[in-house]
Amino acid sequence: NKSYPDLLRERITGPLGMVDTVFEPSEAQCARLMTGYGIPGAEAEPCVSTAEIGGSGGLYSTGDDMVRWLRHNLSRNDPAAWPTLALSHALYLERTTLDAAIGFDEAGTMDAIALAWVVEQPAEHRPMILQKSGGLAGFMSYTVFAPSRGVGVFIAVNKIDFGMFAGLTEGANELVASLAPH
Repeated sequence: NKSYPDLLRERITGPLGMVDTVFEPSEAQCARLMTGYGIPGAEAEPCVSTAEIGGSGGLYSTGDDMVRWLRHNLSRNDPAAWPTLALSHALYLERTTLDAAIGFDEAGTMDAIALAWVVEQPAEHRPMILQKSGGLAGFMSYTVFAPSRGVGVFIAVNKIDFGMFAGLTEGANELVASLAPH
């Protein structure tokens, strides 16, 4: 009997101290936003409510909050987090079981889907990688991490440019794959 934004704040963003991760930014938060570009004909509106698309993302955040989120997802020393991470990092659907998988390969080949994460299985020097891309209102973002290596990367750009973004995600994946275990 609670809204998704309220549950998210109660169970995730609040306990992790992610005070700037919201669906409806305050005036102070709006004043700190980057201006988004790349939508033909105009600058993107920098501060719109995304509560109506909350189930598919739409969160505004900061680099500091995303570092908190990555640290949580890479937590090896917090036994209280392990059950939640085991659920959210577990593979739920493998690509080979799907009749079609379209639109999942923008940031690397999707081998499986975890809870909100696109998964690349280990191959050669690459560990298992969990990733999520996003974009809205003139912004594109990407989060990628390797739980077994304890490393991750968060990228946010204020321009819609899929060619540029493909290069950024490829570079981020290579960086995560090349870093030694933490």
